[in-house]
Amino acid sequence: MKKTKIEKIFERNWKYGLISVVVVVFVYLMIVGTYINRVLPNTYLGNVNVGGKTNEAAIRAISESIDGFAGTNIKYRVKGNNFEVPVGELGIAFDKAATIRELTENKGRHFMQTAINLPFSFFKKRFITPRYSIDFSQLSAKLAQKLSAFEKLPLKATITFNNDVVVNQGVDGQVVNYSQLFDQLGNRIENLGTKPITVNFIQKQPEIVAKDLEQASGKYKNLVVSKIEFNYGYDSWNLAGSDLIDMLRFEVPGKEDGYVTSWNVNRPITILNLSLNEHSDKQIDVSLNEEKIDKFLATISGQVDRPTVNAALKFENGKVSEFTPAVDGQKLDVKAVKETVKSKVSVQNLNNEQLISINLPVLVTTAAVANEQINKLGIRELIGKGVSYFAGSIANRMFNIELGSSRINGTLIGPGEVFSFNKSVGDVSAATGYKQAYVISAGKTVLDDGGGICQVSTTVFRAALDAGLPIVSRTGHAYRVGYYEQHGFGPGIDATVWSPSVDFVFKNDTTHHILVQTIFDQNAAKLEIDLYGTSDGRRVEISAPVVSNEVPPPPEKREDDPTLPKGTVKQADFSAWGASTYFSRKVYRGDKLVADDIFRTVYRPWQAVFLVGTGG
Repeated sequence: MKKTKIEKIFERNWKYGLISVVVVVFVYLMIVGTYINRVLPNTYLGNVNVGGKTNEAAIRAISESIDGFAGTNIKYRVKGNNFEVPVGELGIAFDKAATIRELTENKGRHFMQTAINLPFSFFKKRFITPRYSIDFSQLSAKLAQKLSAFEKLPLKATITFNNDVVVNQGVDGQVVNYSQLFDQLGNRIENLGTKPITVNFIQKQPEIVAKDLEQASGKYKNLVVSKIEFNYGYDSWNLAGSDLIDMLRFEVPGKEDGYVTSWNVNRPITILNLSLNEHSDKQIDVSLNEEKIDKFLATISGQVDRPTVNAALKFENGKVSEFTPAVDGQKLDVKAVKETVKSKVSVQNLNNEQLISINLPVLVTTAAVANEQINKLGIRELIGKGVSYFAGSIANRMFNIELGSSRINGTLIGPGEVFSFNKSVGDVSAATGYKQAYVISAGKTVLDDGGGICQVSTTVFRAALDAGLPIVSRTGHAYRVGYYEQHGFGPGIDATVWSPSVDFVFKNDTTHHILVQTIFDQNAAKLEIDLYGTSDGRRVEISAPVVSNEVPPPPEKREDDPTLPKGTVKQADFSAWGASTYFSRKVYRGDKLVADDIFRTVYRPWQAVFLVGTGG
């Protein structure tokens, strides 16, 4: 059957149309292919168009734009004056890596994803905000340094007393509108712009106005003729007259110190003492200045406080050589005293009392052992000894070993009680006297307060092993530490601690108390922990450690450190072989096996790390 003319035309056009579509699709796919490793069109960082650039070119543009802005000054206009502050002094830190990740997020994108997203990018701009952080303490301090001279701070209303109470009117102030200022600064940072910032001011009312103080003046009259007397035992301390008045402060109950503004929708910050809030209609309250009352109570604490002294026995050659009687400790409860004083002088509770008497609350800590019990403890002989060596330790580490061992010296462990190393040694920090030395933290060897305290916990572990006492909790170190293998000790006979999560704990399963005694010998670089009690005839056998699966340390690692001078090399971590190790301990009473323990440790291979200085 012959085709009609119309059918022939349709057939020819259909073929041409199909070919055209194929060509268009092919060309489009070719274009898509060019954007697989490029930033999508119409993409902007601030005012810089990086669309269509290769990832490498975009990275260079980002780096240059951010570095260029970071090296400029922010200009400010304030009351006809101009000044500039370098960006680097405003606490602004750019995260170029995070910015680059967002701008080049199409890197590694599937072909189909690019094909779908590409058409839209030609018609809609995409703005990327540089990723950055703000140190607001540094920013506020720098701006306050420049702007405080232009501010007029409000003056609070005050009360003076000279034969009669006089209320002095407060004065409004004019302060920088920091909310607006920060909004402008955020705009400059996010657009990498250098347009000058205009500093505006707002009126600020005093926190306390005259009408508030007038409500409190009657109570104030009562207070100025009052005396607060603090009593403890036969002692008393007085607070009256000008000393008492000097501690007064006036405040509006519930009034906040500041308000929350927005740096942008994702970064809320608190700006203190800059808000123009409606003044509270609540009655003014009279209270005490905490800083001043703290100083006053510190003088009382110096006379009331005394440390707890536990009864203690000291052994030499297996015999008692020294006895310390128990003394209960006491400490002034400063918090409770302040709460009592505040309630007594508040507007709501202050009456016409000329004498306000307060009995001081004192916290009493009972000594662990009373004098009459000391001979009933059964501390007669040495039941276990632990020894470790620390030759080659830095001075701070040796200091910490001596301090830590002194903190557990004299500890008494009752029958059935457990010994927690962390609880016994207490807080390990600079605040309690420790110095910085190397510790293992978050997979690295770093300087931290109390480095070396594990020498003490390791030695206690060895003493508890030797005494045949049940080990409740023990954790080995992350890697083999040379100190714990000195003088022939094999790997695995160590115990790490890291309060509060990692502790070393053993139990006194004897029927008598156990006394912990420590001997620190710096000349011999030796620490000895002795456990005294009453032997129940137990016998202990400890095997030599068995080592397997030894793994060499990874190759050393070198990291650039711009904080070190160029050419300087500093070792930040030390290599150690990895290994699996275990040893056994059998405890007998007579011929009966009462405990059969296996102590296992898996040490990680440890990499040496060197920091290479790249700084100027």
